[in-house]
Amino acid sequence: MRKRRYEDLAVSIEEHIALKTEELMAGGMTREEAERAARRAFGNRTVITERSREAWQWPTIESLWADVRFAVRQLIKSPGFTATAVLTLALGIAANGTIFAILTAFLMPNLPEREADKLVAVSAVNPNKNFLPDVDNVSAANYLTLRADTGVFAETAAMNDGISGSLGGEHEQAEAIQYDAVTPNYFGILGSGPALGRGFLAGEDQPGRGRVVVLSHGLWARRYGSDPGIVGRTIRLNREDYTVVGVMGGDFRLMYYTPQLWTPLTLKAADATPDARRNRSLIVFARLARGVTLAQANAEARRLAARAAADFPEIEGRWGGSVRTLKDYLVYSFSIAKALAIMMTAVGFVLLIACANVAGLMLTRAAGRQKELAIRASLGASRWRIVRQLFIEGLTIALIGGGAGLGLTWAGIHLMRSLLTFNDAIAAVPIALDGRVLAFAVGITLLSALLSSVAPALKSSRIDLNSDLRSEGRAATAGRSRNRLRAVLVGGEIAMALFLLVGATLLTRGIYSLEHQRLGFREEGMLTAGLTLDKAKYPDAAAQARFVRDLLPRVRQIAGVEDAAATSNLPATGAGSITVHVEGIADPPPSEPREAETVVVTPEFFAAAAVAALRGRTFTEQDDANAPRVAVVNERFVQRYLSGGDAVGRRVKLEVGDGPAQWEQIVGVVADVKSYSEETRVDPMVYETFAQRPAYGFSLMIRGLAAPDSMISPLRQAVAAVDPELPLTSVMSMEGVIMAQRNGDPIFVEILGSFAGLALMLSAIGIYGLIAYSVRQRTPEFGIRMALGANARDIARMVLREGLKVTIVGSVVGLALALPLGNAFNAIFPGIQFVSPGVYPVVLAAMALVALAATVGPARRAARVDPSQALRNE
Repeated sequence: MRKRRYEDLAVSIEEHIALKTEELMAGGMTREEAERAARRAFGNRTVITERSREAWQWPTIESLWADVRFAVRQLIKSPGFTATAVLTLALGIAANGTIFAILTAFLMPNLPEREADKLVAVSAVNPNKNFLPDVDNVSAANYLTLRADTGVFAETAAMNDGISGSLGGEHEQAEAIQYDAVTPNYFGILGSGPALGRGFLAGEDQPGRGRVVVLSHGLWARRYGSDPGIVGRTIRLNREDYTVVGVMGGDFRLMYYTPQLWTPLTLKAADATPDARRNRSLIVFARLARGVTLAQANAEARRLAARAAADFPEIEGRWGGSVRTLKDYLVYSFSIAKALAIMMTAVGFVLLIACANVAGLMLTRAAGRQKELAIRASLGASRWRIVRQLFIEGLTIALIGGGAGLGLTWAGIHLMRSLLTFNDAIAAVPIALDGRVLAFAVGITLLSALLSSVAPALKSSRIDLNSDLRSEGRAATAGRSRNRLRAVLVGGEIAMALFLLVGATLLTRGIYSLEHQRLGFREEGMLTAGLTLDKAKYPDAAAQARFVRDLLPRVRQIAGVEDAAATSNLPATGAGSITVHVEGIADPPPSEPREAETVVVTPEFFAAAAVAALRGRTFTEQDDANAPRVAVVNERFVQRYLSGGDAVGRRVKLEVGDGPAQWEQIVGVVADVKSYSEETRVDPMVYETFAQRPAYGFSLMIRGLAAPDSMISPLRQAVAAVDPELPLTSVMSMEGVIMAQRNGDPIFVEILGSFAGLALMLSAIGIYGLIAYSVRQRTPEFGIRMALGANARDIARMVLREGLKVTIVGSVVGLALALPLGNAFNAIFPGIQFVSPGVYPVVLAAMALVALAATVGPARRAARVDPSQALRNE
């Protein structure tokens, strides 16, 4: 139908022209003159045909499709331009798509619960913490209070996360695992249930009835070979028999919580006592009651905390309550949003630089097609039609680049998965090329088309028929006009690239200085391993102390071992904070408690860690359970709480939370050790001896002459000789422990540095393209200058000056944007010093060198211009 109408239209036009020709011939004109006059009188045949088609309301799809076909033909004719533009956009789109996939995985987790906005996490607000104080765990007593508050919370569940245990079985070697103890309604409140078997039943959380487990899908597949008959079988957990009642599906995950199995959370009458309130180990999830808002839930949490503070001022004083949606809680407590925001900003700049580069390429290409565009305009094409054609060409490039970028995004996501494995929590978060990433890729592809095509299309559509229909070499004014736009684009690229370079360099320098700081102990040549004593065999302090007393001599007998010690916390890995009372000194007001970190160690700890004793003595074997209680403090404790005075002989009382506080005499002062390897701060520290306050969980520190890895097998044998069912956990060198604590900082810096390098490379390409285009446009001018006496050096200097001028302007803008970065990073990542004035001149010098290298080639080409050839072409 449509084709027939078009054919009829063509016949009608020919008949109209033929009829007019006959009339003119009848008036005395020759046929040739009559045909010319008839066609002139009829008008632009192409324009009339298009307007007729528009009257039939078929222009949109057909004309757009025609433009697309024409755009594809044009791009095929210029494979070099097409490949460069497509690859440039593909790199920008892939970088953004990859980081967006990571961002959505961590900041927009898919939760199993349908009504996720009604599911919240209830946390305690810790007055003694600087880092994330409002997502602290809750005590069992406070959980019971929340559970009874059915007016605000329709249902409440609790979880004790990250419990260390040993998993064994008949004819199976025990292995160390991490598991969670949860209330029976835990899976139900999350809107999920086991794929095999069942979850926990009401009442299975009562003492004596909680010997059932639900396995994770990963543990079921790895240890039990995905055996569907596992339900009903007995396994040994912490030397006790448990019955497997269910297996969770592979899609069940709560972001970074990675337990290998779940047991019922058993609460006893003792958990409701005042002293038990010091043990804040539970993560509480709740469903809001119908009609209750998040603000109302927060007000209720604060009210309950205030009531607890009034009833138990010594324990609950200054503590508060906080309620967040579960999604917000998971994102906030993971504390990765700031790093992802920086990375997303970086790749956004990379995309802008890529779009600016493609826009410059399209301007250059349009300059070479100016006569073609002028001919189209002379034949009746409107400016809008030319803009549309050029935009469709840009859109076609962007779509091809988007397709290629999507493939690179897929590869980038797989690369990120292989890199983000430095801890189980990070590795557990699923990063995938899902619908959200696809939608984002489509969005930034269209945005790239707009950013890279609109300005060149509008600029190139300004046509001067008298000038453009002549040789392009005459279009000096248009060339200079386009050069100005290209200079603005390239200057913007340089500004953004310098901004990224400064940011990446500041971050790299800050993190490098942090990672190479002196920690206060010697980590080289040390092997570490964790042990968790189960209550089945080690029910009390005496049994725990006896195990350590039996084990350490065996460890010291290992060939090459110089010393061995046990500690509740490895040095520079963070320790629990407690309230300290000093005899003879009045306690500070409740709003400013006297706090210190506490670590339980065996007497050999200080020698094994090479922590120097400054005054007094350290622990000895005589400081056992029957001796007076003693403590060792660090220099920071003396400076902060004793005004630098004599600490030896003073007494302190520690509120450790697992019993009544007792007075302990300070017998020595030791050198400071950094509280955490990734921070610069040193907190007051109190060391207690293991014999007087044993711990269920602790780490071994083995100092040896041999390489740490060579001592692993003998260490396992030594532990097995004391207890064959006790597995070791986290066996690694102390240097490996420090490396693991970096939490991906090196990877973060490398990724950011790679984006900055990509931005610098694209900027160099942009500078090169600008100067090369300018040289081509000004070749006749250079010929005239050389004919009038200018030498090659003068021409080269002129071209270099043009490139450096754009670089200087762009660098000044970028430097102005980058100056506040150091202070901004200091605020975002407290505890790290990022301000470094020396970084700025170094980055400026690097940018100048890159610009010079990108300009040298076009400058040499301009210097080799043959005046006679240039003037002949002109």
